[in-house]
Amino acid sequence: MINYVEILKSDPIHFKQFSCKELLFLNYDCPVKEKKIAKWSEHNYFYYVLSGQKALCTPNRSWLLTKGTLSFIKRGACLVEQFFREPFCIVVFIMPDSFISRFILENKDQVPPARQHQKDDDLVLPVETDDVLHKFYESVLPYFTSKTPPSEKLIELKFNELLLHIVNNPDNAELISYMHLVASHKTGTLEKVMEANYPYNLTLAEYATLCNRSLSSFKRDFEATYKTSPGRWLLNKRLEHAHRLLSDVDKTLFDVLLESGFENQAHFSSAFKARFGQSPLQYRKTLEATVS
Repeated sequence: MINYVEILKSDPIHFKQFSCKELLFLNYDCPVKEKKIAKWSEHNYFYYVLSGQKALCTPNRSWLLTKGTLSFIKRGACLVEQFFREPFCIVVFIMPDSFISRFILENKDQVPPARQHQKDDDLVLPVETDDVLHKFYESVLPYFTSKTPPSEKLIELKFNELLLHIVNNPDNAELISYMHLVASHKTGTLEKVMEANYPYNLTLAEYATLCNRSLSSFKRDFEATYKTSPGRWLLNKRLEHAHRLLSDVDKTLFDVLLESGFENQAHFSSAFKARFGQSPLQYRKTLEATVS
């Protein structure tokens, strides 16, 4: 499971970047060669696509990111499907919840109110763009080729400018409402985080981070909520999810393994057989025989 932010920070040569405190600002061509990978991030980020395309997928839906689109991706995990017809080149603004909260607090007169009924289910929120926002992204690209790096103050100003452009467009009401939820600390509840991220092979410490808890408090709160241990709950949820995925004959066994959060084929097969009495391959063959 790729820790997106840590991977970016570890290779500043390829992932051209500038930082200010927890803010990270990047421009790069995606180097990943695998068709599908899983990744997670403890921070939110904006993707602005300069070329190519990529799909971000969760169990409930997927989003195709194409040239000229801007998307807000919430902290959490997803599967990434790669396309290799042309390089996937992006500009990324990574920001923690604390920055969004501070922005809302400091710009109350500029930020429209939240919707009364705001859903908080989708990992990706498409951002409505206009000429001004496209020009904004064009204006930041020269920083990555300049001999003089931008100051931390300038980086922070650019993050604020991006958010001000976005909240100035009423068509971004869904994202604006989500930003209000972040500012009021109503995101990242344990139940929402676990239901959204159980299909991914995260460690308990990483789940704790997404739930804004220490590992010990995460385990304690989890057992108080679900009346079982995190490990047992995750195994059961992943097996049930894999069982459903196997009914889709277009998915390979590797697809099912990856999309249900298992680390390797041997563990997946033995756990599945212990629960359902057949290995994943045997169960798939049984389904195919029934259909034919």
